[in-house]
Amino acid sequence: MSLLTTTTLQADGTILATWADGHSASFGAYWLRDNCRCAQCRHPGNGQKLYQIVDLPAQLSVRTLSLVPGPSLEVIWSDGHASAYGGDWLAAHQLGSTARRARQVKPVLWDQRIAADMPVASWPALLADPAQELAWLERYTALGFGLLKDVPTTPGAVAEVGDRLGYVRITNYGRLFDVKSVPNPTNLAYTAVALGVHSDNPYRHPSPGVQLLHCLEAEAPGGDTLLVDGFAAAELLRQQDLAAFELLRTVPMNFRYADAQTDLRARQTLISTDREGVLKAVHFNNRSADWLDAPADVAEAWYQAYRQFAQLLLRDELQLVFRLAPGDCVVMQNDRTLHGRTAFDPNLGRRHLQGCYIDRDAMESRRLVLRRTLNPA
Repeated sequence: MSLLTTTTLQADGTILATWADGHSASFGAYWLRDNCRCAQCRHPGNGQKLYQIVDLPAQLSVRTLSLVPGPSLEVIWSDGHASAYGGDWLAAHQLGSTARRARQVKPVLWDQRIAADMPVASWPALLADPAQELAWLERYTALGFGLLKDVPTTPGAVAEVGDRLGYVRITNYGRLFDVKSVPNPTNLAYTAVALGVHSDNPYRHPSPGVQLLHCLEAEAPGGDTLLVDGFAAAELLRQQDLAAFELLRTVPMNFRYADAQTDLRARQTLISTDREGVLKAVHFNNRSADWLDAPADVAEAWYQAYRQFAQLLLRDELQLVFRLAPGDCVVMQNDRTLHGRTAFDPNLGRRHLQGCYIDRDAMESRRLVLRRTLNPA
């Protein structure tokens, strides 16, 4: 328990709270008022706000503050409204740089050594045991990919997996799509050629959050799966050449996919971070890259950065290589884990995968609900 000992109104109108362990944190008036949890401010059932931000006074200030049993901070505001904040809640939501960094969910970066400890689970076991499902989802979230085994090798099973983990997103490719060699393909994925690692559909806004690929047949020699942690490669670029990293983070590329029925276009940076510099997304797809709309001098420097990043993605030590067997389903965070394959020979056997997309937030919601259910506070 975080025990509050003193609260002080500062000259600038902020409130300084101090806990029994001696540490302190400052809170602004508007921030505190907007986080009031009383029944006048929040619906008691769903917790949603019952007011608009413009309903608060333009010149909001503290009239009085005190510690009340709990102990909690009680504030009477300049408009007469009373708010109370528990010491534990304030400690969990303090806004200092150390506390904010501690709350960041940082990815666990990996390279080919993850082959010895891949996040693998049996699909029937996950269906039967929520604890196993949560454990697999936690590792998937940290690493950006996971492998499910023993998924029934029946057409359409991948969509059933997708609807369990989240909700299948229907695209121009349909609810699910078949990855196999076909005549006159509209996409190189539907050939037998090798595919360099990439993220799918950067020409969409937003791009699919999660991709699933389920193996139905794997008789043809070749066709091994390649995975690269795009975040690990981006961090290497940041360490080796910060200027190149910044170009890929700030200058967007145009992506496009077009066929007889479809014309999809989006503008995305290859690397995305939040304002603290924490990696949030990597979009890399040479096949779908259209053209760079940037000043000529910036464009030349950008292409050098682009080549550097592409060369990092080719490093053997970054590439996880494995073979999907019938019944295996690889699940990938599409804006982090880049995927590809080696070439295969369709004349010597069949290779058939089915895939689908789900949104990342739905899968994250399932993880959080399972965690809340199995580990109640």
